[in-house]
Amino acid sequence: MLMSKIVHLFSFDIKLLRYLYFFPFIAYLLCAILMLVFGARFDSPFMTYNFVQGVAVPIAGWHLVFLYSSLYEEGAKETLIVYYRKVLVLDIVRYIVLHGFFIFLLVGLSVWIIGSDFFTKMIISHLILLFLFFQLVGIALLSAINSLEITLAIIASYTLVEVVTQGTFMPWPHLFIFEEFAEPVSLGFTYLFLSVGILVSIVQLWWKFK
Repeated sequence: MLMSKIVHLFSFDIKLLRYLYFFPFIAYLLCAILMLVFGARFDSPFMTYNFVQGVAVPIAGWHLVFLYSSLYEEGAKETLIVYYRKVLVLDIVRYIVLHGFFIFLLVGLSVWIIGSDFFTKMIISHLILLFLFFQLVGIALLSAINSLEITLAIIASYTLVEVVTQGTFMPWPHLFIFEEFAEPVSLGFTYLFLSVGILVSIVQLWWKFK
């Protein structure tokens, strides 16, 4: 019963989003190609890993943003809000599992390129928090801003600036890790901000869909 419902929901999502549905998977494929082509040429393993944490993980959260953007089209909220209340938790779980699988594959590719020693407990725990953060923060922002374009612009702008400048442009604590021996205080703030972001996103979604 549950499996048939999940299959039905995925089929519905594909019909709803059409070509947009495949955007994250195309991004994963491009990440894999770039990692294979350039990974061995980088001096720092973080340059290879950045394709995972700085591209694949943020884009993994876009599916839910695309799906729920229809809720904020003119005149649609009153009609759709009842349906989305019923499936919100299942939608989040579905896409965490789906994208978690693809992120796992990209991590496996990273291990093949840069070795398993790179993936310390710090890196793994941070990656899990970062993945959960981006799965939730996009849809939470969308529910607060009510605009697909602004939501994606905020996420894309922040991620692009952070990854391109390796966290040197913006002064506040960062969500990404760009060096193996990060300062304990800076690393602590990164974990704190990710954890707070996840909790605030959960509260925001509960408040909007209760």
